[in-house]
Formats: sequence, structure tokens, C-alpha cells
Amino acid sequence: MNKRRLKLVIFAAIILIGAFTLQSREKNEKEAISHILDHVTEINAIELFKGEQSVFKATGQDATAYIENYPLSHVKKLSKKERAVFEEKPLYHIVYEIKGEPLYEVDILKVAISSELNEELQQMVFNVGDQQYLIYWVNEKKALEQSTNTQRLLEQYVK
Repeated sequence: MNKRRLKLVIFAAIILIGAFTLQSREKNEKEAISHILDHVTEINAIELFKGEQSVFKATGQDATAYIENYPLSHVKKLSKKERAVFEEKPLYHIVYEIKGEPLYEVDILKVAISSELNEELQQMVFNVGDQQYLIYWVNEKKALEQSTNTQRLLEQYVK
């Protein structure tokens, strides 16, 4: 009888730890989103990278044209299957900074298999030339809604 009780206690503990972990992840995600939204108006620099190389950096008024007013207006968690529709390595990386410290960072993923895009993802991708891209928030493994400011940045500084 004691072994059975011990097994039940261990099982209950595992369930509680799992529930706590999920709740903690969700809370951290909400806090990250709130932090970004609270400080988005303070962003004073933006830097675009291709691999490790900086392609473009703007500060102050020059950066304003490329900063997202509503950076997290539509967020979608990507499943492994959905992530496979895009190239494995990001083509570009964008860092949004406040006084030299990153507020948040996103990757720009190139669509590899456009026929596999579901309707929701089709609305989130944007075109630059004849290529399709998606904004991907790596820290949270989420796709972000396409943006005219990000699209304009890539159109101007990516050849």
C-alpha cells in the first residue's frame, strides 16, 4: 500500500510541476510582450544584420521611419510543421534598441515552400521583390504580422 501511495504522490507532483512550468512560461511571455509594448515609444535605434554583418544602422529621427508602432499586433505561435515552410536559417536579423540596449530582436525568414503556407500565415508574410518573408520573434518562437515599416527597410537596404 505504501508503494502505491508513493507512486500517486510522485505522479501528482509531476502534474503540479508541469502545470506550474506551463503557467510560468505563459506569464513570462505576457510580461515580455507587455515590456515591449510599454517601451516601444522609447526605441531610438534600429540595426539590420545579414548574418553577422551589419547592413544598416539608424538612430534618432533616421530610425523612426523603420520602427514599428504596433510591433506585436498579431502574434502566432509556429508549430514545427509551420516553421519547416521557411528556410532554416534566418536571412536577416533586426535589433530594436533603447539607448544602446536591445528591447527586442526579430529574424526575417524567407519562405521556402510557398504552397505549404496556410491562410493565416499567408496574411502574415510580405513580399520584397519576388521573395516572401516572415517576421519571426525567436525568443518566443512566434510569427509577427507583416509590417510596412519592416518591408520598407528591407526594400531599401537589401539587394
